[in-house]
Amino acid sequence: MLKICLFFNAILGVCCFSIVASGAEPAVTVKPITEAALDELLKNKDHRLIVSFMAAWCGPCIDELPALNNLYRKYKAQGLNLVGISIDLEGPEAMQPVLNHLKIEFPVYWYGDKAIQKFKLTAIPLLLVIKQGKIVERLHGRRPEKFLDKKVQEILN
Repeated sequence: MLKICLFFNAILGVCCFSIVASGAEPAVTVKPITEAALDELLKNKDHRLIVSFMAAWCGPCIDELPALNNLYRKYKAQGLNLVGISIDLEGPEAMQPVLNHLKIEFPVYWYGDKAIQKFKLTAIPLLLVIKQGKIVERLHGRRPEKFLDKKVQEILN
């Protein structure tokens, strides 16, 4: 009986450790961004930037996030800047659980529904590819990681 109790305690300990470890602080916290700060970010001529417009309720946006995170990790040392812009009406807290679950590392800002008019959004996900402060491409819809990898290589060269 003692062996069975020790076995179950060991299993319980491993399960509790896994739950606590997975509840670690998020690598990124969604923060509001002002229009002036967003404009400054986009117009920075030193940046090679990809901006991903997303929402917590958008399945294709969520599906694309792991690929974007992989590319961010792969190319950030080479000069890639990648930011997410949440358009959720519920505020920054709407996107946070998604980012925590997927362990997203690139910065994500909340701009809300103001982004719809400012950037003439007709669908999300939408990626803006920006080089030297100019939008060089608008990519509507979810894209495979291999396709996105080629786009990143294009803006880094």
